[in-house]
Amino acid sequence: MKIKTLVSLLVFVVSMSVYSHEGENERYNKEQIIKIAMSAGPENVSGDATIISHDGALLREGSNGWVCMPGTPPNENVNPMCVDPAWQKWLQEYMKGAMGQSYEYDPNQATFGMSYMLVGDIPVDNNVPFNTDTSEGVWVAEGPHLMLLLPQDLLKDLPTDPYAGGPYVMWEDTEFVHVMVPLEVTEPIQ
Repeated sequence: MKIKTLVSLLVFVVSMSVYSHEGENERYNKEQIIKIAMSAGPENVSGDATIISHDGALLREGSNGWVCMPGTPPNENVNPMCVDPAWQKWLQEYMKGAMGQSYEYDPNQATFGMSYMLVGDIPVDNNVPFNTDTSEGVWVAEGPHLMLLLPQDLLKDLPTDPYAGGPYVMWEDTEFVHVMVPLEVTEPIQ
């Protein structure tokens, strides 16, 4: 992996640690965190991926350009993901926005990108990035899934309903638009 990309991703992950709870990962040792991070993707991806912890610490240098992480604080390793270089760029800009910082991401200039979340994710609003008000929006807690980046113009004819079955568009008409590909039936949150 290029050092510049790794440094950028580490800056992104370190900025996420603002949200983490002190000592939350003290119950996980390095090997356990690596195992959690690797669970996000298939072995042929995670086996040679760079592994970082939630606080940006490099746990293992990889050789295939992928980065796997154990989860987004403060979620204590519950939503691990493995991301390719296009998703690394996307995540860096997304986290700037989540932190209230200026970001630059043009979804029409997106290159194809792939992310694995084979353990699943925490509930998020399918309509609006950064929404934390669960009384608004369409909330979905996706089980095992893939996420795809494509130029926004290619997504206009895809469904946006996460409960209709099959792939759907998340965060339509925003900078962070992407395709969700569920690998199991997505059930509405009760």
